Amino acid sequence: MKSSNYLRQAKRRGQHLRKSEGEDNHAWQDKILGKYQLTLALGINRAQLDSWIKQGMPVTNRGNINKEWEFDLVAVRSWAKAHGYKVD
Repeated sequence: MKSSNYLRQAKRRGQHLRKSEGEDNHAWQDKILGKYQLTLALGINRAQLDSWIKQGMPVTNRGNINKEWEFDLVAVRSWAKAHGYKVD
């Protein structure tokens, strides 16, 4: 079980990212993002993202234990809209 301090810090980090997304939404355009940032930008959860990857969503670089996943936000949004998914 995680400590309450850990949970408070995680909550603050999430609020900070959402705040900066709302204030400067155009900054998210044409960006290369990791899995966590992509879920925030699209307003989806991690399970949905993994499902989309299996369905053929464009991935810039596949991650592994030593390397981060990378996604082009514009390409992912285009793919999602073409497949009928509602994204933020």
